[in-house]
Amino acid sequence: MLKKLHILLLTLLAAVCFTVTAWADYDYIEQYGVMVTPNTEDGSLLITVKLEWTPLEELPYGQELKIGVPNGSIRDVAAQTDNIERLDFDNSYMYVYLDRGYDANETFSFAYSWVQEYMYQLDGSAVTYDYTAGWFDEAKIGQMTLVWKDPAGLTGDFTEGTVSGADSVTVQDGMTISASNLDYGYKMNIQVRYTDWPIQLSEEYSADNVPDGGWNGSDDYHYDDDDTGDAIIGMMVTIFVVMFILVLISAARRGDGYAGGFGTRYVFVNNLWFPAGPDGRPKPGSVGMKRRPAPPPFSVLFVELNCFITNCIADAAAGGAVRRPFAPDPVQKRCKGVPLVGLFI
Repeated sequence: MLKKLHILLLTLLAAVCFTVTAWADYDYIEQYGVMVTPNTEDGSLLITVKLEWTPLEELPYGQELKIGVPNGSIRDVAAQTDNIERLDFDNSYMYVYLDRGYDANETFSFAYSWVQEYMYQLDGSAVTYDYTAGWFDEAKIGQMTLVWKDPAGLTGDFTEGTVSGADSVTVQDGMTISASNLDYGYKMNIQVRYTDWPIQLSEEYSADNVPDGGWNGSDDYHYDDDDTGDAIIGMMVTIFVVMFILVLISAARRGDGYAGGFGTRYVFVNNLWFPAGPDGRPKPGSVGMKRRPAPPPFSVLFVELNCFITNCIADAAAGGAVRRPFAPDPVQKRCKGVPLVGLFI
């Protein structure tokens, strides 16, 4: 019995590994550079983004790459490299369409720029900015650099901001922050204050009055693969399997009777087998049996667990399908786990 339990435990742990590792990264960002320059005439920001990108799976032609923007009040969008076919945007993302597809592990670079409005805030006669570059919840970054350039003739005060996880921070004609080997969701932020702004900016076009549907200061300004459903399913399967293993271990360690069926224990009294009660004695009113009850086959015991895990993976692949990171519709993200039918037989 214990030998069979050991084999079963190893099989269940393998199933957990298949489930937990079913979702993987699609892309790796080798280099991520952002340059920001305020415009003294209207307070808008000229933002230039440069990326060196490696798809970890094939990136077909027609799939867009999706990078966060602060809000949808954008103008003067321009490609800075020839491999960009077109650019589009909404209130959350810039959509980059490349002029061809790329193979897995084929590294390429691209760059683009735009003018971002509704970014400054007014504090009396001072003008302040609180800027966070778009971050990536499900892609790692090798090297990131954020450069904030002071407008000509102005000197920013950067003392109110806090920079974490950076390799270096330089304050000269603005601020430059560099960081490397960044994990999922790393955010790079700059806060700056100008007390000598040359003109009076309008409160109407400040970040406090961004148009409806635009950025409102919440954390909806980043790339998001929306893997919440996948994570919940994976967690449920893992918890279920762990609980099942604990039950089996508990049953194997109990020596006060014989487990003749899943959930039913028997005791041998007066040459008869009786269903055991809570106190380990024969259950009152039960009828003894001369032959020891046989446990059901393993394939029967675990068929429901088998189906549960398989269905969860199928739901993640179909009903819970989400868009490929940075690249929706043409290829949906799918579960890569193997079907578990027959695994326990």
